[in-house]
Amino acid sequence: MKKHQILSVLAAVCILYMSSCTVPQQTIYFKNNTPTDSTVLVTKIPPYLPSRIAPDDILAIKITSISDFTEKNPVSIFNDGGIAYALTPSLGGGGGSTSGSGTSGGGINGYLVDNHGDIDFPVIGKMPVAGKTLREVKDMIAIRLKENYVKDPVVEIRILNYKVTVIGEVRYPGVVIAPNHRMNVLEAIAAAGDIQLTGRRDNLLVMREHDGIREFARVNLNSRNAFTNPYFYLKQNDIVYVEGSRVSRQDNNNSFFRFYLPFASAIVGAFVAFLVVKDLSK
Repeated sequence: MKKHQILSVLAAVCILYMSSCTVPQQTIYFKNNTPTDSTVLVTKIPPYLPSRIAPDDILAIKITSISDFTEKNPVSIFNDGGIAYALTPSLGGGGGSTSGSGTSGGGINGYLVDNHGDIDFPVIGKMPVAGKTLREVKDMIAIRLKENYVKDPVVEIRILNYKVTVIGEVRYPGVVIAPNHRMNVLEAIAAAGDIQLTGRRDNLLVMREHDGIREFARVNLNSRNAFTNPYFYLKQNDIVYVEGSRVSRQDNNNSFFRFYLPFASAIVGAFVAFLVVKDLSK
């Protein structure tokens, strides 16, 4: 085989290798909506169902009333219960962890929903809250207070540990807290530092537990149909797993092969192509 033929084969191999090392199409979000597409797609947003309280939720409850000022009827006794929990909301903060809970000061007082779905509230005692929405619990507490203890009570309640877990090929795997009690897949991924180049965006796994069953569902972020996926909106305690690509599974920690080898192969390919052109010009 002639010298220029050998060099031509080497150049072709280098070019094919470089093309295999380029960023795959799976790293592009919603790629089926091309830049040249002038069509405006309009889809209905499904209604967001209110969160329902479950065992192991931590509820922050605050009671206020006008009678605390006009009639000197303090409501502080209803705000002194619970245990102090130190929880760090991470949604939008770029980092997916929460600090632990304890009885030390500096946290927010909350009531842990026990395995039976109850909380122990000051003066009132045990109250069943599991399976109810926040609005239903607010109304229930307000009625009981108004009947016997407080005039025109105002009840504020929220779930302190409303969270999802993001693991796999993201920058900050861990637990993500949503202070506003709602989160979708994109918000969870953004809070976890986004999917890394080695992660697959076309096959996210969402794991969900409720009523004694566990569900496994897939979300494809390469498609704009992800917004209509029933698992696009996450629920309390969901787990989102970002699967790694085949290359990342084989060599997850080798930064040279992932980042530097494509550049090196590009230089080698250019040099070989130069030699081929030079040889053919003789």
